[in-house]
Amino acid sequence: MLNPKLKELAKLYGIQTSYLDMRKKPQVASTESVLLALRALGAPVSKMDDVKPALRLRHDELSGNRLAPVLVAWDGKLRPGHLPEGIKPSLISEDGKELSWPPPKRLPMGYHRLNGSLVISAPTRAHFPISRRTWGVFAPVYGLHSKRNEGAGDLTDLESLVDWIGELGGQVVSTLPLLSTFLDKPFEPGPYSPVSRMFWNEFYVDPARSPEFPIGSTHRRKPAAKSLVDYRRLMADKRRVLEGMAQTLLSQSGRRRDQFEKFRQANPAVDNYARFRAVTERQEKGWKTWTPRLRRGDVRPGDYDGDAFHYHVYAQWLIQEQMEHLSVRTTRSGCLLYLDLPAGLHAEGFDTWRHQDLFVKGMSVGAPPDPMFTSGQDWSFPPMNPEAMRTSGHAYTVAMIRNHLRFARLLRIDHVMGLHRLFWIPEGMPGTQGLYIRYPSDEVYAVLSVESHRHDAGIVGENLGLVPPEVNEALARHNIRQLYIVQSELSVESPKNPLRRPKEDVVASLNTHDMAPFQSFMTGTDIDDRRSLKFLDRKTAHRERKTRDRLRKSLRQFLKRKNEFQGCIEYLGRSKANVVLVNLEDLWNETQPQNVPATTKERPNWRRRLRYSIEQMRDSRHIQKVLRKLGEFRNPES
Repeated sequence: MLNPKLKELAKLYGIQTSYLDMRKKPQVASTESVLLALRALGAPVSKMDDVKPALRLRHDELSGNRLAPVLVAWDGKLRPGHLPEGIKPSLISEDGKELSWPPPKRLPMGYHRLNGSLVISAPTRAHFPISRRTWGVFAPVYGLHSKRNEGAGDLTDLESLVDWIGELGGQVVSTLPLLSTFLDKPFEPGPYSPVSRMFWNEFYVDPARSPEFPIGSTHRRKPAAKSLVDYRRLMADKRRVLEGMAQTLLSQSGRRRDQFEKFRQANPAVDNYARFRAVTERQEKGWKTWTPRLRRGDVRPGDYDGDAFHYHVYAQWLIQEQMEHLSVRTTRSGCLLYLDLPAGLHAEGFDTWRHQDLFVKGMSVGAPPDPMFTSGQDWSFPPMNPEAMRTSGHAYTVAMIRNHLRFARLLRIDHVMGLHRLFWIPEGMPGTQGLYIRYPSDEVYAVLSVESHRHDAGIVGENLGLVPPEVNEALARHNIRQLYIVQSELSVESPKNPLRRPKEDVVASLNTHDMAPFQSFMTGTDIDDRRSLKFLDRKTAHRERKTRDRLRKSLRQFLKRKNEFQGCIEYLGRSKANVVLVNLEDLWNETQPQNVPATTKERPNWRRRLRYSIEQMRDSRHIQKVLRKLGEFRNPES
């Protein structure tokens, strides 16, 4: 049992000292874990003797005549009671105008200031840009390939995919995060471990589209020796081309050079990013092992190579230029680009270095133990400090949402439960020693609502797994679309009705990038894979196979189709679901996954090229037939 005073102090810092596991059994955090979490959040505690004075100090901090750092005015309604008595009000609108007090009946939508505190005036319901039933496809950009580009996909290949889906009547093209990653030293190509949520990955640049590309040259990525993307080699080849192009631009004047300089002036953070990348390349290691001066952000010209700095500025200009072109092209094709905002960051990336006050030291985000991962999961990225988020006025959150909605009309929030609470694991301890920390979810929902309306974009929450009821209730209340995933929804509890009907406000699909392809799921080869990884023992694997066989049988009877894939596509197509997405790889019964969670070196995650090129997919009668049929199900009147 935890000490009552320790529990009280933990509660005042938003620490949840117990939770219900997947078996509905209570799990209580250890004293050591609670003390470590408190210290990470800034509480002056290192041992139990420190708890009582820390408790008095925290009560003093939270009591008294103080205004909260952030207030939410849902639908513009800010109650006068928000302001403590005896404080002279000063309400300044987002555009700098002073507003009267009491405030008007409805504040204009946006970010205002009340005596220094942030006031987020937001519609209760976020915007969603799709009013009719529609469909789209999912594919990782790195997995795309074509006659012009055989090694790994780029934004030109993604545009080709958008054009094709638009021609077929689809309205959504979804992909994995396109944010910057480490592709040399350090090396981490995974899209969910980005260097930054503010900068994009030049791996996806098509150099040949730039005026700086040498006349008469060709940039055709060589075929991969295997079916896997060789990020390191391909990026090294591309970088040599881009470095030459950067030197060409810097040696000339004219319209392009002026555009480049305007980009730098409009995006001052890009120089900081480029310096960080250039220092990392010289050091060949993450920033946590740099000298104290460099760690604290004091970077001087002698600390990095000037050419490397100019390369990264130029590369960001090109990738953002091509992202803008992609966004325009997507709109012209009648489609919406659907991007994914990762829940985490690389622990030694730019954002964690640049905003060290925002990220908690000594803690890692993960998931509690479950039947599949009995020791829990450690995702190896640092959590944001909920109090620092508030005192900074959510500036970083606003910036990263805007950064994505500049180009995308749909944005998926990875691990949306993290808006409410995150599972922190103390450094060096197993997942069994983790505990949940609460976050200011109302305030982040308000930011999402404001930005969705301003960008005419929709927000989708990834709400899979063990999600508390209040999360889904909040998503529904704020018009954040939820996911409906067939492979998660299937149940043997009701053999005659193994699949509940999707509601209207969902984005529906057979699976996600973290799941086995549909064919693998149906035949149970994913069970064999998890058995080979020792995630399952023989007895558990045998039990899962029997359950899967029963699921497959009941699904066939329910769909009245022998072909489960076509039956499920028709089922989703005829459903009320707002959006139905098809993973392109399911169209040819792929069995190899793009990612196997909780593996790193054991499986080639985030590297597998699609079996077919864009041209081959276009020419496939079978693929065309399935997608056109889905379009007919979605819009039977057309």
